Amino acid sequence: MKVKISYTVELDDVPRQVYKLLIDEKVSVINKDYENLLKLIIEGNTEQALDEIDTFRQNLALIDQKMNDAQSILDGYMRARYSSNNQTEEDVSKE
Repeated sequence: MKVKISYTVELDDVPRQVYKLLIDEKVSVINKDYENLLKLIIEGNTEQALDEIDTFRQNLALIDQKMNDAQSILDGYMRARYSSNNQTEEDVSKE
């Protein structure tokens, strides 16, 4: 079961937190896994290739979920930054 969690950080720390979210062993080895999968297929190792495809697809789903989370967080970050900049400009223009 998937659940959402939340915690509070400084606005300027949001990009760093998204970076930490996306740094993952599965993301960094995806190309190596794909090359291994292609090698298994070329070698005719169909049974192991099928297992690898299943694992690869599960890892892609996890990566996709992380990308979706990162996109949502960064979208909120940009809206907050834009809102904060507009509010600052309005405060300055009122003076």
